Amino acid sequence: METQKEGIAMKKNFYLDLLLFLSGLVCILTGIILDFHLLHYMGAGSGRAFKGIVTSIHTYSGYIMMFGLLFHIVWHWKWVKAVARKQLGK
Repeated sequence: METQKEGIAMKKNFYLDLLLFLSGLVCILTGIILDFHLLHYMGAGSGRAFKGIVTSIHTYSGYIMMFGLLFHIVWHWKWVKAVARKQLGK
């Protein structure tokens, strides 16, 4: 049976993983749209305003993903250290 502390940690990890997944997915999709100039094929023509919105979404989803990754590393720091020690043979 899991303790209340473990349950909270599992929820925290789930929501952080969900945030990382969704922000990464948005960043990938908007990156593909921008890189392959798909706005033209989506009926947006060469509208600078729409491209600016997609660019902003891409940028901020990348920021969210970056801060989520930093939190992820901090929350799992004990595991990171243990794996690093094992790999380095200490």
